[in-house]
Amino acid sequence: MMNLFPTSHPLLKRFDKYATPILAVVGLGLLLLETRRPLRQRTRPRTERWVRNAVLAAPSMPAMRLTLLPAMVGLGNLMAPYRTPLSRLPEPARMLAEVLLLDYLGYSWHRLLHSPLLWRFHRVHHSDLDMDLTTGWRFHFGEMLASIPYRAGIAALMGVRGSTALGFEVVFEACTAFHHTNLELPFKVERRLAPFMVTPRAHGIHHSMVDRETQSNFGVVLTLWDRLHRTLRLNVPQQDLTIGVPAYADPAGQTVARLLALPLEPQDTWALPNGEVPEHPEYAKPMTELAE
Repeated sequence: MMNLFPTSHPLLKRFDKYATPILAVVGLGLLLLETRRPLRQRTRPRTERWVRNAVLAAPSMPAMRLTLLPAMVGLGNLMAPYRTPLSRLPEPARMLAEVLLLDYLGYSWHRLLHSPLLWRFHRVHHSDLDMDLTTGWRFHFGEMLASIPYRAGIAALMGVRGSTALGFEVVFEACTAFHHTNLELPFKVERRLAPFMVTPRAHGIHHSMVDRETQSNFGVVLTLWDRLHRTLRLNVPQQDLTIGVPAYADPAGQTVARLLALPLEPQDTWALPNGEVPEHPEYAKPMTELAE
């Protein structure tokens, strides 16, 4: 068991020494920027949300460090002696294939999180009534544990090395922080970024209370997979977005205790407590054309 979860492996010690402070600096920088240049107007007090999201992150972030990341290394090492599909490729083609596979696993795992069983965990993340950097930390620890067979297991079976997995995880976490921010980038800049990578405007659409908008923009780093699977939607103006999950639109019901127990609650219908189903008209712009 310890070989599968080598929490003190040299690669993980290197991750702690270098990647953790880098991600902390990136997070602090994004926090300052989004505070100065907000993309969407807040609907809830910042302190209320930040405290709640930090408490929810307290078990989920250690769960990632103690289980998911060691599993990426341990399972990668376990499969190293075998002739896996990616091990047959020469460098640097293997490295490129590993990175693309890891990003695709992130995309496809995200789509699975919206399936009925896993949505029980993932709705903790989506039920945040505003969206900023702290939303990117607001995950149920059960979601982290559930991701191990998929994100670490399939990657290892395909031949992704632990070193590549951890290196990509730095990019994965930095991009997760970036696209969850409430940061208003200059529209010209974001319009150039959006065809290639997930941006705050694009991921804001994914957190909409409108179901067809939530079922779009599943990418983590690249928008390539959303384009290939026709799940890319960029044409929703930010001022038209209402962030959250309709069934949990009442902030009084979002206590930490309830959110931690949310996976045990019955599946919710996609409707507000009064029965109304949030909806927007179809916008004139094509789905893949970014709207302000």
